[in-house]
Amino acid sequence: MQLQASQNQVPFMRRQLEEASRQVAALKDEKKKQLAAVEDLKREVDIFINQFLKQESVEKEKQEWLRQLFEDIKALEEELVEAYQEEQAQRKTVSKLTGEREAMAREAAKQVAAARETHEELKVRELVIIDLTKKHAETGTRLREFSKLYDVVKADRNKYVNQIQASAQALAEMKEKIKILQNEVEILRNESVAKDKALSKERLEHSNSFSACDALRAEQNKHLAAVKEKEVRVQQLVAEIDNLNSLINGIEKQMLKLKKRYETVVEERNYTGIQLIDRNDELCILYEKCNMQQTVLRKGELAIREREEEIRMLDLQVAELCREIEVTRRKLPKVPELEQQIMTLQAQLEEERRLSDELSGELEAPENSKRWRKLEGKDPEPEDLAAKLQVLEERVNDKKEQLLEKDLVLEEVSNLANRLRTQALEGRESTLELAKRVNDFQARIKGTTRRMMATVSELSMYQATAMKLTQENQQKEEHLQGMDSNLDQGLPPSEELELAWQRYEQDLMRRSNEAYAKNVLQETAPTQLTHTTAEPRPNAYIPDDIGIPKPYGALAPFKPTELGTTMRHIRRPQPREIEL
Repeated sequence: MQLQASQNQVPFMRRQLEEASRQVAALKDEKKKQLAAVEDLKREVDIFINQFLKQESVEKEKQEWLRQLFEDIKALEEELVEAYQEEQAQRKTVSKLTGEREAMAREAAKQVAAARETHEELKVRELVIIDLTKKHAETGTRLREFSKLYDVVKADRNKYVNQIQASAQALAEMKEKIKILQNEVEILRNESVAKDKALSKERLEHSNSFSACDALRAEQNKHLAAVKEKEVRVQQLVAEIDNLNSLINGIEKQMLKLKKRYETVVEERNYTGIQLIDRNDELCILYEKCNMQQTVLRKGELAIREREEEIRMLDLQVAELCREIEVTRRKLPKVPELEQQIMTLQAQLEEERRLSDELSGELEAPENSKRWRKLEGKDPEPEDLAAKLQVLEERVNDKKEQLLEKDLVLEEVSNLANRLRTQALEGRESTLELAKRVNDFQARIKGTTRRMMATVSELSMYQATAMKLTQENQQKEEHLQGMDSNLDQGLPPSEELELAWQRYEQDLMRRSNEAYAKNVLQETAPTQLTHTTAEPRPNAYIPDDIGIPKPYGALAPFKPTELGTTMRHIRRPQPREIEL
């Protein structure tokens, strides 16, 4: 109904919308015309105002006309404002109508969609109704068929129930007969079991006696073989002990030889050490002499350096003289001037000579008392001077001889020092070799002592084991003699053997009883039965109407296994509802 009403209102709303749009268009046109008229009036007013300003003598009629014109302009402006307001109101109504139209259109679309859905749902419901009618017809036919089958099965069930009752009576009679026969079989079985036990006991006693004798013989043979093995082992150990003793004696002899060699080597080392000390002392003395000669050499080198310095100074003087000669050669062009100077200088020299002659004459004249003075001291005699000169010459000769001797000594010392250095180097090598040999000998001595100690410890161990084996051999012989004496007296050889024999008999009895029980069970048990630990499956059910177990037959239902502990972690499924 609402859909139809909304559909009926749609044309009316469309017409209103068209009328409103036409009114809006007309108002817009009118507004444009009024705006154009206002513009024209404004232009005319401006023109008239200009004319009025130009013409001051305007008549009153024109003034009134202008006033009337202004009033018309104001009225037109007011009409224009009213038209604008009306236009705004029309626009609001148009927008409101458009909103209502859109809302009605949406509502109409919803109603159309709902109508389509209802049509589709009606079609689906019709199809479902058709399917259900078909299923109803099929179920009716199947129900009729199952009712017929039920009648047939009911007749068969009654027949089988009668047969089951008859078979149950026959089964009860057969069970009574089987019980009687089982009692008779049990009596006969007990008698046979008693006879079998007696027979098996006698057989066991007979076989046990034979086996005991065999075991005792085997044990005796084992003990004899062990005694022989121990004797052979003792003989081997004695031979090994003899070998080790001989080996120890040889090692001791080698140790004595090594000790002697070590003592000789030590003496040689001490002697070489003493010689080395003497050579070191001599070397120190030679080093001191060498140091003295080095000081003398340093002094000689200093003197040589002084002479070289003097030679250098003389060379400088020679160079200076050469320079002066060169300067004089350069001054040769000035010879006349120099000759003039020479002439003047010669005149001055003559004057000075004359003056010196005068002075010497005055000095030589004995009349002059101021020409001499007395000197202090005493002049040596010629003999003293000659003696002093001779002493000085002797000292010089002695010094020269000492210098020659020192040169010779220096040469000898240097030669000896070189030889001693070479000997010291050779001695170092020889001492190193001797030290290495001594270390080798010491290491060998230590190794031999260790080996000797190891052999001695092994020998002591072998001796201890030999003593232990001899004691064990004696104990075994005593034990064997005791066992022989017990056998001669008709007693068991030992308590351990008696207990072992009893355990053996018990084991044989247990095995024979188990075998007999197994044979009896196999003879008495029915052949169709099978021993199993599995849980029996249900092979029959009890109907509600009869109350008697009825077998399933070949088509027994499946029995599921019991649920485990892990099922508590599994969520039970929720059945869904079937919607038609």
